[in-house]
Amino acid sequence: MPNILLVDDIQLFLVLEKSLLEDLDYDLATAMSGEEVLERIDTIKPDLILLDLYMGGLDGDEVCRRLRGMDRWATLPIIMVTAAGRREEIERCLMAGCDDYVTKPVSKGELIEKVQRLLGEVKSRRAPRETVGLPVYLESEGWSGTVWARDISSNGIYIECVTDVPVGTLVKITIDLPGVPARLIGKVARTVSAEETGFGVYVVHQAPAVGVVDSGLKGASSKSEHHATDIRDERLKRLQGENERLTTETEQILQQVRDLEEENLDFANQIVRTEEINNNLTNLYIASSRLHSVLDREQVAEIIKEITINFVGAEKFALLLYNKGSDTLDFMMGEGFAPDEFPPSIMIGQNEIFKQTAQELESFFVEDSVVQGSDDPYQPLAAIPLVMHGDLIGILTIYRLLVQKDKFEAIDFHLFSMMAEHAATALFSSGLYEKSERKRETYRGMMDLLLK
Repeated sequence: MPNILLVDDIQLFLVLEKSLLEDLDYDLATAMSGEEVLERIDTIKPDLILLDLYMGGLDGDEVCRRLRGMDRWATLPIIMVTAAGRREEIERCLMAGCDDYVTKPVSKGELIEKVQRLLGEVKSRRAPRETVGLPVYLESEGWSGTVWARDISSNGIYIECVTDVPVGTLVKITIDLPGVPARLIGKVARTVSAEETGFGVYVVHQAPAVGVVDSGLKGASSKSEHHATDIRDERLKRLQGENERLTTETEQILQQVRDLEEENLDFANQIVRTEEINNNLTNLYIASSRLHSVLDREQVAEIIKEITINFVGAEKFALLLYNKGSDTLDFMMGEGFAPDEFPPSIMIGQNEIFKQTAQELESFFVEDSVVQGSDDPYQPLAAIPLVMHGDLIGILTIYRLLVQKDKFEAIDFHLFSMMAEHAATALFSSGLYEKSERKRETYRGMMDLLLK
């Protein structure tokens, strides 16, 4: 039974990762620091490590680098977990020697596929290959130049090249697709015999997104098909009646095939969206159980912070508590702001976004692009009211997202709303508990004075 070591300095996220893998036949161990990994790895003897990049003490890439320097663990499969999945972060992880990465919030399907692949449990190719003939620009350590791509998929590419590139080498590949160049980062996964020069690359990261790359590949492939069709047309001009009829019938059949492929693609996208929704609901369930397990308001705020970063995927945000007496929103905690950058209090009546959110108790979301984010405390991308029994408890404001997207989607609205309900309940309960504790301390002090 494979043994997987989960490493993260946030206990809540370790619980989530265990829940994503617990239905599979694995032994799961945990560690909460890089130092603990290096101290216990010979005892745990993992077959794979899921390693957080940013931790207190040793970061994940440094842990990976040190393990790669040990003979016993030099080839241990390592999946790095990053919060943003930015290109520079992925290059940092790969340069340290990791085999793959996933981003927070972690997708269950993606995680399981990568774990099974690295453990050798995937016996056949899962991503369909597109046969192409495209010049691509390849960069590796000590060599760069234009080579030829023979076939490509969403997670792999075969390169025809006479240069010897060893297995495990980090490579960067640029493909000039129609409309936008695709930039891939991957590792050489296999080489072939001398009779067939070249090597296969496992693609770890694509920019732009895989959907855009796939569309571009189809466009490039379509150009090749059109060129071949032009040549056939030259020959078909010399044919008459029967050939024309056969050509028409063939085109009709091809159109039917394309229609079926498009229907299959739509169905596959629906499955992916459903899986994403289920994944978010699972994350929220685990997070909310942790949120309701404490009654200290500062601890509640810290858990809300963890949820907003790791599950909502926000990089810059603030939690504002409503002060009914002064009709203000008071800053409680936040992330991504410099010290004293966020005002301690905001008058609700002086800001249209906060005023509308507080009065209507409905979430505000920017309808335009959210890629650039916002650095203005008064102009959030999203403002989500925290409401309990119809009363405003506070507002969670989002200013920048870790995973860049063009616009907010329906799934974001549901996730934010559900998270806000749990956050409001936890803040309300902790507030009541603190008030009761203060009253009890006052009563106890009075009794002590009377009994003296």
